[in-house]
Amino acid sequence: MSRRSYDQYCAVARALDAVGERWSLLIVRELLAGPRRYTDLHADLPGVSTDILAARLKQLEGEGLVLRRRLERPANATVYELTERGATLRQVVDALGVWGLGALGEQRPTDAVRAHWVTGTTGGFGTEEPHGAQGPYGAQGSHGAEAGRAVTEAGRGTAADTVAAAG
Repeated sequence: MSRRSYDQYCAVARALDAVGERWSLLIVRELLAGPRRYTDLHADLPGVSTDILAARLKQLEGEGLVLRRRLERPANATVYELTERGATLRQVVDALGVWGLGALGEQRPTDAVRAHWVTGTTGGFGTEEPHGAQGPYGAQGSHGAEAGRAVTEAGRGTAADTVAAAG
């Protein structure tokens, strides 16, 4: 796959060369919680094809933002994780989340929901900020575990249920 570039001597253009492809920042969002297996990433990124996920992971590896590593036994699995440079994208993802709240609107029937998307707890279920602290998306961080239980095992639930559980 040939990579497109803006071919501009501009920091924003170069950043978009690295993470501007569709799905790239959503992959980063998922990896901000820690190392993930390919199958877990695919499950938490509804709508991404396996080909696109593999291509984006390879691209992010090439940019030095993601590292693929093999876990020791007994896990014996391959995981993807952010490099130190990749982890600095947390500020970007958090800022996009805050900015995107204005466009979120009502949940559509086809929208998938994961608790960590709605509550802003990028650490996933049970990851909490200090009691009463605001998460990056405006939810109280001390309710991360409760919000996680509001989402069904299939990863669907209503955003209202998830937010209600967090409130």
